[in-house]
Amino acid sequence: MNRKPLTTVNISLHTLKRKPFRTAGLILLVAMFSFTLFGGTVLSKSLEKGMNSLSQRMGADILSVPYGYEADLQSALLRGEPSTFYFDAGVTQKVAGVEGVEKVSPQLYIATLSASCCSYPIQLIGFDPETDFVIQPWVAGSLDHLLADGEIVVGNSLEGEVGQKLKFFDNSFRVVGRLEKTGMGFDTSVFMNLNTAKQVAKDSERLQAHPVAENADLISSVMVKVKNGYDGKTVANNILQTYAKDGVHVVVAKNMISEISGSLSGLTAYLYILAGILWILAVGVLLIVFSVTLNARKKEFSIFRVLGAPRSKLVGLILWESSFISLFGALAGIIAASLVVFPFHTYIGSLTGLPYLQLSFGSILFTAAVSFLISFVVGPIASAYFAIKVSRSEIYTAIKENE
Repeated sequence: MNRKPLTTVNISLHTLKRKPFRTAGLILLVAMFSFTLFGGTVLSKSLEKGMNSLSQRMGADILSVPYGYEADLQSALLRGEPSTFYFDAGVTQKVAGVEGVEKVSPQLYIATLSASCCSYPIQLIGFDPETDFVIQPWVAGSLDHLLADGEIVVGNSLEGEVGQKLKFFDNSFRVVGRLEKTGMGFDTSVFMNLNTAKQVAKDSERLQAHPVAENADLISSVMVKVKNGYDGKTVANNILQTYAKDGVHVVVAKNMISEISGSLSGLTAYLYILAGILWILAVGVLLIVFSVTLNARKKEFSIFRVLGAPRSKLVGLILWESSFISLFGALAGIIAASLVVFPFHTYIGSLTGLPYLQLSFGSILFTAAVSFLISFVVGPIASAYFAIKVSRSEIYTAIKENE
């Protein structure tokens, strides 16, 4: 029969195996903290990255939309939820005439019933390449010409490579570009010029009535760029006051970003508070458990001392046991968080209603390493006091207390 040598590591592992339920409970406690710390950090950092992407890619200072559809516009931009809302295209020139407005560009939103690229409805966004200052700059690196009739650019999360064709309402369109990942609703949207979008609307008439098919002079929104030296909120108020009677409403990009940033800050604070509570709870519970178990094991430690084990051996036993608990718990928590956060990041992003952009592999590894280290120190910190206390106790006193 092979017998393992009575090393400090082997004795510590054997002790943990003798109390499987207690060991599993302590590992679970550390794992919960590790799960919350790693998963929460990845989640908050990914949302923060998506927030930065939104800020950089918004392009427009003001978005003019039909009254009552502000929430629909944000849903389309942030989550790619298919939306349809329209007002007269003449609003574009009206808004362009407001003092402080530098550029305007119309957009047209069409929601599909289905598409060859996916099994769910998606948002088609028509824009004017001649006046656009929001979308065209994103694809400038992969597209060397203005978007022509029949050509489309697809969001990063949709199927369809450059050169392939996608079908909407029985008509095929050639993919000429793909957007980089944005963490916004644009990842699940398809972009085309206004002529193509209006043709798609007419094609959809075979399945459902569409306002644009009956009236080609309809658009969904007007992107507005404010001149330097003018305040965006002031210009937005001027547009609202001048054309509110025409059913025109406005969304100020900075206000929307500030609201999202506020929601993100609240969520991040909540996650870190929860992680802090779990860390304190983990240390507290481990302190109690080690206190109870070490008091009950005084006789066991005294026997080790009688058999010739030095005080450092006892300290090593206690620290190794707590280290194994922290090691297994930290790894289990990080693995569990990875199995939840990464495969379901799209769903998590949709649940939060905030732009979500996955971290790079290097950032994920760094976050995992930091989370592991913070989680790992829980056990040794909780057991350090008792390790020192046991090492200072006298053999006779310890045995006498357990008679």
